[in-house]
Amino acid sequence: MKKLKYILEAVIVLGIALAFVTPGAATVPKQEKIINEMPELPIPIFLKNARGWEIQDTNFWVGSRGIDYVYCVDENIVWCTAYDGSGGGEVIQEFTKTSDGGENWEADTMFLDPFDGEPAMICAIDENTAWIPLHSGDPQGIWKTSDGGETWTRQDTALFSGDGAFPNVVHFWDENNGWCQGDPVDGYYEMYTTTDGGENWVRVPEENIPPPLEPIEYGVVGYYDVVGDTVWWGTAHGYPMRVFKSTDRGYTWTVSEVPFESGAYVDPRFVDQNNGMAINRVNEFPPALAGTSDGGETWELIEYEGKAYPFALDSVPGSTNMFVTTGVTTGVEEENGASYSYDGGYTWQEFEEVDGVQLSNTDWVAGRIGWAGNFNDPDDPSIGGIYKYKPSEIANLECSGNLAWAEVGAGSTQNGEFTVLNEGSPLTFLNWEIDSYPSWGTWQFNPDSGTDLIGGEETDVQVTVIAPGDTDSEFTGEVTLVNSDDPGDSCIVYVYLSTPRVKPPINPFFLRLLEMFPNSFPVLRLLLGL
Repeated sequence: MKKLKYILEAVIVLGIALAFVTPGAATVPKQEKIINEMPELPIPIFLKNARGWEIQDTNFWVGSRGIDYVYCVDENIVWCTAYDGSGGGEVIQEFTKTSDGGENWEADTMFLDPFDGEPAMICAIDENTAWIPLHSGDPQGIWKTSDGGETWTRQDTALFSGDGAFPNVVHFWDENNGWCQGDPVDGYYEMYTTTDGGENWVRVPEENIPPPLEPIEYGVVGYYDVVGDTVWWGTAHGYPMRVFKSTDRGYTWTVSEVPFESGAYVDPRFVDQNNGMAINRVNEFPPALAGTSDGGETWELIEYEGKAYPFALDSVPGSTNMFVTTGVTTGVEEENGASYSYDGGYTWQEFEEVDGVQLSNTDWVAGRIGWAGNFNDPDDPSIGGIYKYKPSEIANLECSGNLAWAEVGAGSTQNGEFTVLNEGSPLTFLNWEIDSYPSWGTWQFNPDSGTDLIGGEETDVQVTVIAPGDTDSEFTGEVTLVNSDDPGDSCIVYVYLSTPRVKPPINPFFLRLLEMFPNSFPVLRLLLGL
């Protein structure tokens, strides 16, 4: 009994000592305290402005010149045709071009005969060589320049002279191979191909083209797109509405139906051989959109979120499924501006910096660089006329969240997460990866890297760690992430983990005694946590 007494006294003293060093129920939990002491983490900032737009001077000599059509050869060479934006309706044969990305534009007149002929659009292969279809005058047809627009020559073998003739589109893949398209003549669409730069055009045989719909169906000026050797163009005034397609540079054709209402003007645009959109450019707001993922074999109406504009649509080369729309409606500010979609047209975000700005035809090149037509100043023609978009900054990596686990079992598995953000402008794409993490524990990250995270977007990273086997210990550290394209751009996620101290061993005889007399020693049982 004397020995037992000494044991009990020792246990009571130990219990009292533990009571003074172990936090009680009223103490601030250790996990909360540690989190509060961690450095303040950056708050995500989602950009609401497209900061890459700039106004450029088209340098026409007459005010209120609007941009009717934009054709980008690459990020430096761009050709545009003009129209009378004063409201007077004057037919003009003017163009402007740049060879330095828009730093300097040079405008000129084509001086074509007939003088009442109107350019439908323009296609170029470099800063000197371009073609236009001229309609409404006599004769109509295809004109070419080889000296940067100083002189233009009609290519007579693309006739466009029969009843109902009306050239809409011309396209060249290189200096030799080209195709042009017009309305039905002699019961079938008037289209030509060339292999010598247009010196000789050969009409596509009737049997190679699906017949036009009765009583009337025709193409539209500039409503077409090309990816590789594949060409698509849309129709107007027929029903059902249709898109024609050739996979051999215009020699043979198929046709598909687009589920737009009668009276639509169908303009198809493709980001690759399979993924494309069509817009009804009848200029009704909001516009009807249709999408395809099989190269235009089938089309479905798109029920989209956000604002799409009805004037023009273009794809962004090199992107996964990105498109841009523009709007230009006189006197209706909410229908003017530009918007972009990353998912093939199902969700749209506005370029808020040009909200309310009248933007007409648009064309884009790889690198997310594009131009959208506007009007030069009516009083000072040297000012304005076109907008250019170029991402004004690279992607910007940021992180949100931290990883904290307090009083967890040694060797246990813990889960957490943090967020990776691209705080760059909307058209930047972030490639990121985890560069380092604490050497203690066993770590897994899902994902541990990412590509093409869009500006203003975020992604969650799920974290699993197996805690070290040490008890009564605290562990700290950092998870470091880097921008794969800019190693100087990094962010840190702070980490904390603690394991509880192990309770002192209890003599088996004393433990058995407490089990035999459960109502005895209540204070001691409380202190020992039994």
